Amino acid sequence: MLRAAAVAAAVAAAACSREQSAGVRDVAARVNGGEIPAARVQAALERGGLDAAAQSGQARSHALEAAIDQELLVQKALAARVDRDPDVMRAIDESRRRILAQAWLDRTLADRARPDPAQVQAFYAANPALFAERRIYRVRELRVGLDARHDAAALRSAAARGNAAQFEQWLAREGLRFQASERTQPAEALPLVLLARLASMKDGDFAVVEADGAVSVVELLRSLAAPLDESEAAPMIERFLASRRRSELVHETLAHLRGDARIEYVGGKGIAPPPPRMPAEARAHAVHASIQSPYDQPTQPGIAASGAATGKERS
Repeated sequence: MLRAAAVAAAVAAAACSREQSAGVRDVAARVNGGEIPAARVQAALERGGLDAAAQSGQARSHALEAAIDQELLVQKALAARVDRDPDVMRAIDESRRRILAQAWLDRTLADRARPDPAQVQAFYAANPALFAERRIYRVRELRVGLDARHDAAALRSAAARGNAAQFEQWLAREGLRFQASERTQPAEALPLVLLARLASMKDGDFAVVEADGAVSVVELLRSLAAPLDESEAAPMIERFLASRRRSELVHETLAHLRGDARIEYVGGKGIAPPPPRMPAEARAHAVHASIQSPYDQPTQPGIAASGAATGKERS
């Protein structure tokens, strides 16, 4: 099925390009008489996240060679009538349905998800640790394994009695195992619960932090001020707010569509009652609402991913 899906995507792309090839004069290459429109190469560059400034001659050359490889495979697939294989036909249909559903959502929600300048300004003002007071942190973290005799309160009590070195000695005397690690990260790459503590700490301070059912002792070795002004932060804030708002709108739209639809489950479940609609006031969120969801997991950096794309992140 994976191979079928890959061939299906290639066949679908080829079919679309062949339908339009008669009206396309800008041809990037010809392969056994089959044309590769320049627009297809350009689309591949844009899908790779390269804007006009980053589209070098080498990148365009790589995209063209990949399109030639794809065209060769598609020609072989069509000659072997792979597009008539039931599994491939089913994969093409599934891909088509996904594309149609996504395209309708994109067009329907495009303007509604875009934040206005006032929302961007409010978000900037509500999150100084991420922007106006942004820092890059060098942190040493001890992940402590608790036992029946020691809980987070016991760790906080011990931490209050000395410095970080003395606390490690206490852990050893108490027989508590821990894993130590050091890392340097900007504010936006840190989990929100950790950033909230670090933002109020000075170099040399350490604190006990509870998150995701684990307890860590974090020492701030040093930090470097790296503020972002509003003009620098605005693009990444806009993308973050638009992404968050789009997720909300998708859930709302699907709830409305289900509420207006007559859905009948086959197999004895009968007709599904429409789900209750959320009142408008329950769906509304303040602009400075919690940003915990994009930051509560280090593997989901949220705005950090957008910032990396802009090249404006200071380090």
